Amino acid sequence: MKGKNALETRFKNQEGTYVPQRSLLNREFVIVTLSGFIFFFNFHSFLLLPLRIKGLGGSESDIGFIMGAAGLSTIFSTPAVGILVDRFGRKWFIALGGLLMSLTTLPFAFLQALSFWFFLLRVMHGIAFSFCFVAAGTLTADVAPISKRSQALGLFGVFTIVNYAFAPFVGKRIIEYYGFDTFFITVCIFGFLSFLLALLIREPDKEVLYVRGSSMLSTLFRKGVFVSAFVLMISGSGFIPTLTFIPVYAKEVGIGSFDLFFISYTLSALLVRIFGGWIPDKVGKKRAAVPSLFFFALSVIGISFVSSAIHFIEVGIVFGLSHGLVYPSIYALVIDLSPEVDRGKAFAICSVSFTFGGMVGSFLYGIVAEFFGFHTMYILAGLVCLVGFFVFSFFGRESYG
Repeated sequence: MKGKNALETRFKNQEGTYVPQRSLLNREFVIVTLSGFIFFFNFHSFLLLPLRIKGLGGSESDIGFIMGAAGLSTIFSTPAVGILVDRFGRKWFIALGGLLMSLTTLPFAFLQALSFWFFLLRVMHGIAFSFCFVAAGTLTADVAPISKRSQALGLFGVFTIVNYAFAPFVGKRIIEYYGFDTFFITVCIFGFLSFLLALLIREPDKEVLYVRGSSMLSTLFRKGVFVSAFVLMISGSGFIPTLTFIPVYAKEVGIGSFDLFFISYTLSALLVRIFGGWIPDKVGKKRAAVPSLFFFALSVIGISFVSSAIHFIEVGIVFGLSHGLVYPSIYALVIDLSPEVDRGKAFAICSVSFTFGGMVGSFLYGIVAEFFGFHTMYILAGLVCLVGFFVFSFFGRESYG
């Protein structure tokens, strides 16, 4: 075995592989989480891109097409990234994600008319997302105590989702005072800072990384994984379009403070991750996810009935509390059901499933909104999410690992 390199004691689990025994808030976890936070400040700032597209004369379909492009590229890049991080490690993919995100943000400052560049740059954003999210999420699972894996993934997710509120809140004010050009230059800098911070990571030596694991398809069809991936796809089909269209929808119904939804969603998700992050590990991943999926679907439907800023806050709270448990519960469940040598592929499957649902939802619901209105769109999206709730209730598998 190589040098310890990561300052932890190791022991062998039932599979004969070495697992780290360290505190939850160890050095690598903190650095990975902070790098991810800065990366996603850049990435989630693009929740404001629909306003730019609208301002340049684009339609709801244009918004869905351009915003969904990131998800489209993620579908193809994430499986490859999952295989690569299992074979070559995580650190450099985290760094590469930050650098790519930075380089593909800057050109938006110079685009003064809608063109194919919007689509192409969003495709590159999706690839950057795959690099950073899969590698960082997998490394989080690597360095976390097994008994606190859901909690670790939840905390990592906290610093991801906080930017659903923080990035649009800050970005909106930069745009109001200085314009979109300054906004894009500013968030470009954050992508580069994420790259620099990732260089400080000391990745643990793991001989298992060099052992040949299962194929991506074998990992997907492992018992319990496929159903979880399907439900994540359904959840993504409601989650991503909900956030994508909120700024435009709020404007249509006459609510100027659309960022109240992002703030209430983020704060409630933070609270449940910080104070309830132990729930999936203690009561079981499936038991935590099932009721969360139900209320998540209801919150999406509830958006269609919003008529005031207060309603936005109320729905945002339910949306945040429910999604705050769905993500760590199902992601941790899939990792529990997969051997360590396939952990990167397992995380990639979760990511690509969720993103694929979001991509399809962005495309299709954009068309629904254009022809039938946002009220119909959100009701339909919520009903589809209810399907995910029923599927996981009857066919989802619990993990006791």
